[in-house]
This record gives sequence, structure tokens and C-alpha cells, in this order.
Amino acid sequence: MRNRSAYPPQLFVLAVLALVSFTIQLRLSANLIADLFFPASTPSPTLAMTEGKDRIAWAGPNAKKAGLEADDRVLTVDDRPYSGEGGLASAIAAAGPGGSVKLRTMRGDDTRQVLVLIAADQPPSKKSIVINLIYRLVTPLFCLALGFFVAFQRPFDKLAWIVLGLMASFSQASGGGLMRYAYAWDDWLRPVAIFFIAVCLSTWPIAMLWFGTFFPVPSRLEQKWPWLKWLLIAPVSLWGIVRITTAVISVQYGAAPALLQTLNGTLGRYVFIFFSIPISFFFMQLGEKSGTLPSKDARRRIKLIWMGTMFSLTPMFVLALIGFIRGGELDSLPEWFVIPALLLQLLFPITLAYVIVVQRAMDVRMALRLGLRYTLARSGVAVTRGILIGALIGFIIFAAVQWHVRGVQLIALICLGVIGVLFLRRIFGRVSRWVDRRFFRETYAAEQILADLSDEVRTIVETQPLLQTVGTRLSESLHVPKVSLLLKYSDGYRPAYSHGFAEMPRVAFADDSGIVRQLRDIRGPVMIYRDDPDSWTRDLTVTESDELSKLDSELVLPMAVKDKLHGFIALGQKQSEEPYSGSDVKLLQSVAAQTGLALENAQLTAVVATEVAQRERLNRELEIAREVQERLFPQKYPAVPGLDYAGHCRPAQGVGGDYYDFVEVPGGAFGIAIGDISGKGIPAALLMASLQASLRGQAITGPTDLAALMNNMNRLIFDTSPSNRYATFFYGQYNPQSRIFTYVNGGHNAPMVCRNGDVIRLEDGGPPVGLFSAASYSQSTVELHPGDVLVGFTDGISEAMNHADDEFGEERMIPVIEEGRTLSANVIIDRLFVAADVFADGAPQHDDMTAIVVRVLDVQT
Repeated sequence: MRNRSAYPPQLFVLAVLALVSFTIQLRLSANLIADLFFPASTPSPTLAMTEGKDRIAWAGPNAKKAGLEADDRVLTVDDRPYSGEGGLASAIAAAGPGGSVKLRTMRGDDTRQVLVLIAADQPPSKKSIVINLIYRLVTPLFCLALGFFVAFQRPFDKLAWIVLGLMASFSQASGGGLMRYAYAWDDWLRPVAIFFIAVCLSTWPIAMLWFGTFFPVPSRLEQKWPWLKWLLIAPVSLWGIVRITTAVISVQYGAAPALLQTLNGTLGRYVFIFFSIPISFFFMQLGEKSGTLPSKDARRRIKLIWMGTMFSLTPMFVLALIGFIRGGELDSLPEWFVIPALLLQLLFPITLAYVIVVQRAMDVRMALRLGLRYTLARSGVAVTRGILIGALIGFIIFAAVQWHVRGVQLIALICLGVIGVLFLRRIFGRVSRWVDRRFFRETYAAEQILADLSDEVRTIVETQPLLQTVGTRLSESLHVPKVSLLLKYSDGYRPAYSHGFAEMPRVAFADDSGIVRQLRDIRGPVMIYRDDPDSWTRDLTVTESDELSKLDSELVLPMAVKDKLHGFIALGQKQSEEPYSGSDVKLLQSVAAQTGLALENAQLTAVVATEVAQRERLNRELEIAREVQERLFPQKYPAVPGLDYAGHCRPAQGVGGDYYDFVEVPGGAFGIAIGDISGKGIPAALLMASLQASLRGQAITGPTDLAALMNNMNRLIFDTSPSNRYATFFYGQYNPQSRIFTYVNGGHNAPMVCRNGDVIRLEDGGPPVGLFSAASYSQSTVELHPGDVLVGFTDGISEAMNHADDEFGEERMIPVIEEGRTLSANVIIDRLFVAADVFADGAPQHDDMTAIVVRVLDVQT
């Protein structure tokens, strides 16, 4: 008598869903192929109805010639009362190119009867054919195939059903526009197809959210706030119910009730927002898992999905956002953006297929790599099966198109194809099992497997894969139904992996428990004889004996390195009920020892990896901060009549606190700034950014009172920075017409104006900004002459020291400036830095080095 559990209800439901889904999709595909390759026999788009209403939304050229316009109400179609957009589409399809459809319409209070001629569709371009084949044919079929493949492989796994829902919904979300073909089906499949497509289109964001929440494990957000996902999908679900109901009614029966029309229109205006929120949480939760999952492989797989999905769907999101802003208007967008955005959607299911099938994220297939012959045999079976199934599907599509199969005949052909696929799957399943027996069970003895396992565990550096590999292989090689591996935790030894148990055994052994003491004393395998009154187990407490009984163990092996017991392996009784032989115990002891060594390596690797990851993260953060800070320095130098100027900053660390800027001031003035933040590193860089923002925010007003400007900056910096943070700051404005330079020096190294051997120091101003809550500043002016060189610098240059702790000093800077008076500002700056470096003679740079040079030119020359 056949076991009834061999055919669970999940498989029956899957079979029905697969039959319906592929029947609908293949028929839609056949319509699409006919539309692309046989346009002469396909009616061109004639009319489009407003969803949920009996009014025209769009009228084609022939409809307009007949006098129809948008918002006209359709009363009858070929003398039959209007029964929905499906009836209208069926009438147009039945008339075909060259035929006509008689409509009675109402505009205002006037009714009229018109005859609309049906034209043949226009031949599509080659580019349109390729886009449609990829976007609307390949992508939906690939999505459905992947979803049902995973679900049939793991029919009892909730994740598999989530993947199926995601792929089914995405198959219609990506292949948008095929629903119109279903309108013309004049049979029972039309309402089923409309319902199926509408459900898929409405539930895609829900499926995305569900996948991000539960794949491969529940997210932290789900664990903390499990009710949040229901709150996020509530508006999507409400709109989905309204949309699905409206679609089915309007296609099959006519105008939907007024309440549904109102709800559909109101909610539809916000559908972009409804969709964006759950999809955003999909990316957020996968992003969080890509950095927090314990398994490196799991993190890598999640990161692949996250990156593939982001790359695939971001362009489409941009299109949807533009459509939302423009009210659906996308016609003006360039083809070079729209077409790749559509085609890139195929990357999403491909990425998912790669991670799930190739990377085995859900164990949907088992690849036993036990020799070249086995690999070739197994791969040959898979390739042959794929070729035959692909050929069968291709034949069905070819037959449907070439022989113009329609209606019941098409359904029969599809059913025949499904039966053929199931038959091939069954046959090749038997072939695969024969290959497994031929190349595995008859070739490898238990001794060989254990010996190979002992060598294999040395190369595994991740704890969970190591435990899973050891536990599974021990069970398979010795036919031991129950295996547990316990590791050392802060509260004792607890199971970290178990095989053959309904759930992880809830046991814990303290450091001073009897089994732990026995393993440390013997430093080798321990047999458990419960029926021997003289066994060591008689000294166990009742609690310890009960805990040991829960593991149902017969042999315990320590996973130790020297005197450190990392854990132990508990093996149950063999299926044959034979005792463990001496060779078994010897091999198992080797496996346990190698596992203990691998565990120690895994712990060391984890510590090193954590430190490396933290160091890399800090380095990357510093690199990002450096890049951001570099963007704060002037990127373009505005042209100023009569001036040649430049600036450069070289931080002592990745980021620094020095600042310089050149600002175009309204009214024709030119602002020059240089500053030095107290401290170094990121805190100084943050205050530097605040200083820049404060200066730029005030300079755009075109101030003439620079003392008041400095007062404002002092107050802003003081209020927004800690008490130990301040900045020396110099700011001046140059008038190109009068050559008057007005400045305020806030405690900064006095910039120098070098003029024919003389040096003018610009010292007037006040204290550093941000040092005191209230400070007084004064401004001064100096007239610059042609040939003058204004040099501003920070103490990183003037106080650059050599190995003898001697400072470079301003007196060594002046000759460098004088010698380069006729050279460009950039060259002078380079010479200053080179001179400071030569003086330092290899001594480390302790402070940020910044300089600005402004040369006053003779504009007549």
C-alpha cells in the first residue's frame, strides 16, 4: 500500500499553481510572438478603456476617424450591451484586421452609433523585437521557472514559497503590458488570467518585503518588531484588493461600482509611495544581514543579491519616480536610458538564481564531489535533462505560433508539455539516483570517507560549516542517525550542531560536570555504558545523567588541542546496532582531533578577521573622510583680473584640520581665506567643514564689514563646537579695480606680502574664532602693487622640524618666495613644500601643511 505522505498537499497545490501559471504565461507569450512576427494578422491597438469604468481612455487613429474621443461612454459593442473591456477586446480580435466593430457611445447627453475599422498592427523594428523577447518573454518565463523549481525542490520550506511568490509577482511586474492580450481571450481563462496578473502586480512589494525579512533567516527588525511588516504591507494590501477587484469586474462585467472607482483612483495616486516603502525595507534588511550574519558564505550570498537587485532595479525605480512626479509622462525620456532600464530587470532573477541554485543558498540541490567520473556523469545527466526540457518547451511555443493553435487546442498542447516535463523529471531523477549509487555508495567505504574527512576539516576555517560538515559526514559514513557537536560557551558546553534530532537538544554541561572531567582525564574517546553498574557513569548526578540521555549518545569524542577542550562529539547508536569497532574509534578520534584543531584555527581566524575588518572599516572611513574633505577645498579657481593665485593642503594624517578657500563675492570682490583648526584627524576635519560652511554662508551676502563677519563666525563656531576646539583664521577680500585688500586676522600666522625685498605682515584682527563666546575684531586694509606676492600659510610649514628639532621658520620661507617672484603661484607653492621637506630631511610630518600664494600681476603686460 502506497504511503499517503509521499504525495503531500503542498505538492498538489504547487502542481495546480504551476499548471495555471505556465498555461497563462505561455499563452501570453504566444500572443506576444504572434504580435511581433505576424503583425499583419494582429489587430493594431484601437481603443483603451479607463480601468474600472465604461469610458474611453485612449482612442486610436481609426477610432478617432469614426468620431470617438477620450471620455466617451461605451454603451453597446456589436449591438450587445457593453460587458467590460474583455468583451470589447474579444470583438476587436474576432473582427481582425480589415474588419470592423460597431459601437454605440454617449458623449454628454448625446448618443451615437459608429463603425470602427480594425487595422493591422505595424511591423515592429528589430530593436523592439529584441527588447520584447527579453523583457516580456524571457524574463517572465525565467522567473516562473526559477520560482517553481525552488518550490518543488523544497515544498515544506517557507522560504521556498516566499521565493515562488517573489518570482511569480516579478514575472508580471517585469513583463508589464501583456495583460492586454488576455482581454481578447473569449473563454474561461480570461478572468483567471486577469486575476493572476493583477494579484502578481499588486503583491510584488509585499513579496520583496517578505523575502528581505526572512531570507535566509529572520532579520533583526523582524525579531524585535514582528508587527512592523504588517503595518508596512497594509496600504499595499488595501490597494491590491481594490485593484484586483476593479480589474476583474471592469474586464469581465463592465464598469465597477462607484466606490471601487473612487478608491482605485484615490489609492492609485499614492501607489508609488505604497510600493517604495516595503521595497526600501527589502534593501535595508538585506543590507543589515550582509554585515551581521555569522556565516561568511551567507553574508557573501546576501551581498550578491543586494548588489544585483540594486543594479537591476535602480534604473526602473528612477523611471517610476519620474513617472510619479510627472503624473505618468515618460515619453520625453531618452531611449538610451529607458531601454537599458527595462532590460536590466532580467538581472534580478538571474542573480537570485545564481545565489540559490549555484551558490546553494537554500540547498536546492546536492552536489557530491567525489571524483571526476562522478562529476562528469552527474553534470551530463543535468545537461541532458535541461536540453530535452528546453527542446520540449521550444517545440510547444513553435507549434503554437507556426500552426496558429488557439483555445482548447492550445491548452491541450500546454498540458501535454507539462506532462512531458514531469515525465522527464521523473526519469532523470531515477538516472541521478543510479549515478549516486554507482559512483558513491559502491566506491567509498566508511574508512575512506572518515580518512578523507580528517584531512578535509583542516581546510575549513568557519565554525558552522565545519560542524555541519563533520556531523553530516559522520552520520552518513557510519549510518549513525543521531550526532551532536557541543562547543564551549560562557555557561558551559552546549550543542552547536545536531543531526537527526527534531530540534536542537536543550542540554548544557558545566565545566566541572562528570562527562567534561572524564574527557579531560582520559583525553580520548569515552564509551557510555548505561547498563554497566561499574561504569564511570554511576558517578554522574541525576541531572547530568538526564542531560546525557537527551543526546542518546553511545560514544563521546573530545575536540581538544593540548589541555584546551573546545568541545566534544556525541554519537548515537548505529542503525545496525553494532558496537563501534576499534578501527571506527581510531578514525573517529583522528577526526575529532583534527576538528578540535580546526576549531582553534577558526577562533583565531575569527579574531584576526574581526580585527582586520575593523581596521579596514576604519581605513575606508578615513578614506571617505579624506575624499569628502578634498571636495571641500576649491575645485575650480574663478578668474580674477590681475591675479595669479593657488593653494594646496597636505594633511599629516588621512584627514586634517587645515583650511583654505577662494570665494567669489557679490559685487566683484574676491575672498581669500586660510585657517588652522586645533587638533588633528576627523574632529578637526569636522570643525573645518563647519568653518567653511560658516564662511560661505556669509560671503554670499557680499559683506563689506569683515570684522562683523568674523564676529558672527566666532559665535557660530563657539556654539557648535566643544570648548577645546577653536581655529586660527584669516580672511580678506581683494578689490580688483582698486587693488585694495581688506582683511581680518583671527589669531592666525600673519600672512606675508613680499614686495621688492620688503615684507608686510598682515596681523590686525583679533583672537582665534571659537575660543571665546564674545570677541572683538578689527579689519585693516593694504594696497597691493603689481609684483607683490601674498603668501598665507599654517604652522605646519613654518614649524616643520628636522631630526634635531630645529624649525624651518618664516625666515627660511622668505628667500624661497623672493626667488620665485616671477614664477607662477603653483610653482611657488611647490618650492615652499620642497624646501620644507628638504629641511626636515626625512623627519615625520607632525602637522598639516597648507599654503596659499597670490601674485599681483601687471595687467598691462
